[in-house]
Amino acid sequence: AVVSTQSTGQDNNLLEVSETEQQMTTQTSHTEIQQKLSRLLRNPGVREIDLLRLVLLYCLCYEGQSGYCPAQFVEMLRNRGVSDARCKLAPAIMNYGGKAVRGGQLFGEQSTTAMAKKYFKGLQGVENVYTQHKPYLIDVLQQLVQGKLREADYSWHGGAPVARVGEIILFVVGGITFEEVRAVHLWNVSNPGNKVVLGSTAIHNCQSFFGVGCVRLNGLQRALLGGALGAG
Repeated sequence: AVVSTQSTGQDNNLLEVSETEQQMTTQTSHTEIQQKLSRLLRNPGVREIDLLRLVLLYCLCYEGQSGYCPAQFVEMLRNRGVSDARCKLAPAIMNYGGKAVRGGQLFGEQSTTAMAKKYFKGLQGVENVYTQHKPYLIDVLQQLVQGKLREADYSWHGGAPVARVGEIILFVVGGITFEEVRAVHLWNVSNPGNKVVLGSTAIHNCQSFFGVGCVRLNGLQRALLGGALGAG
């Protein structure tokens, strides 16, 4: 079983796909990501669902940066034979989670200077290149225990904010990911005084998110997404 899994990863370039995902969510050099993404899109061994996920991540992570070119990568998806229904998810995901509509710094967006310092610093202190990304949920928890949550985004009920937070119940409507479950587990190990009980209405992977969360995006219909993503 282990050999079979390793073979599949090599055949589908899953290691490079995963590394590229992590690099995008941690704001690796835009030029480097464009080169890697172009190379992966030309690689016939990479699965369609992985290419789609990479392009959607690119749309979200590098929005507004100099040289930002989502249309180019969407066209490369089409040249790979990706359906029009799937390609329409690129503008749809921006209507759902682009900078104009989301709150906070979802991917730890930084100034150009800060990003350059981070880039040249490299991967010092990173245990695993495939686990570089820290979910935004952890940033929210850190702000909560430090008393820095913006009341405009997270209103208090039942009186004035408490001076010191103890145990926390965190419930996410719409769904969480296994990465977030893991991150909360590690939080609980490191912060015994602020243990978190995590709950949600669902646990998502990319396909379930596309099928359940994205049906409302940009007027796309459930039947359209179901047909487009059912075989992924």
